[in-house]
Amino acid sequence: MKTFLIMCIALCTVTVLSGAVITQCPPVGTNTGCGILITITSASGGIAGSFTVISATNPTQPPYEAAEDTLIGVLNNSGLTVNSLALSSTTDIFGFDGDGPCTVTPNPGNCNAADPFGYAGPGVTFSGINAAGTSGTVNFTGGLPDGGSRWFGLEEALTATQISPGAPEPASLALFASGFAGLLYLARRRRGQR
Repeated sequence: MKTFLIMCIALCTVTVLSGAVITQCPPVGTNTGCGILITITSASGGIAGSFTVISATNPTQPPYEAAEDTLIGVLNNSGLTVNSLALSSTTDIFGFDGDGPCTVTPNPGNCNAADPFGYAGPGVTFSGINAAGTSGTVNFTGGLPDGGSRWFGLEEALTATQISPGAPEPASLALFASGFAGLLYLARRRRGQR
């Protein structure tokens, strides 16, 4: 009985670790879920700090429009509300060519109608995209609360190793710097009152 229990635990562990459909994304085109999941693990001043990136493994998710694009899910596990996430890559992930997840059939509906290329899911916008399309910022309208998730599309058939943190936009940096300066001012003021 003990051997059977150990074998069952080992088999169940292998099944869990082998991966599954990443459900933060709706079914789109040929996908049943996200091709990649970005999990935000720290944030400061509304800006995502560190994050992990995993690819769907069981089943793998091909480009949703059967060409070269990837459906991306974001999960916020930072403990704070996140307003923006800066991303970069060695490939043109933000080189939007008009065949985003909101333009294919079947599409998920409830997309950001203001996105002319059809890549933004609900509550998502893009800004600060460089000329090469290799870096930019994903913005979460109204903020992405802790435990919340959003989705969007990026160019290219991506793997987890092709996405890395980018530099925040100058406006986001200015907001962070002004918040830090305010905290510093309060700390000095508090010391002076003692």
